[in-house]
Amino acid sequence: MPGLSESAKEKARRHGILRMQLAAAIVVTLIAYVYANSLVVALSSLWGALTAALNEISLIRGLSRIEKKQCYQPQSVLRAVYRNSMRRFVLVIASLSIAMAVLRLPGAAVLVGFVVVQVVPLMARMLMIGR
Repeated sequence: MPGLSESAKEKARRHGILRMQLAAAIVVTLIAYVYANSLVVALSSLWGALTAALNEISLIRGLSRIEKKQCYQPQSVLRAVYRNSMRRFVLVIASLSIAMAVLRLPGAAVLVGFVVVQVVPLMARMLMIGR
């Protein structure tokens, strides 16, 4: 991407990874529906997959907020990263708990959807190392 700063390139990468996660969420949901032949299982895996995508959205928002502050003192950045990590952790735990405890969705399907879509950013980063 000529003419873009490193920050802009990283933002574009993050948004590309988010798009990959959303595509993976759709694929996981379709596979769950075809494999289990059950709408409940498909919706459960979709809930888990969207929880992983929501985690990525929260990461993108948190990193953007840190960049906007432009206060690059180590303690300040570390505090902001820690707060963002805790926010994301609580968000994921709350979402998965609602799915399994309140809505009584099948836990295995929710977790499979979450794990598969959560692995997408890791694989995407590994594949982008050479670029």
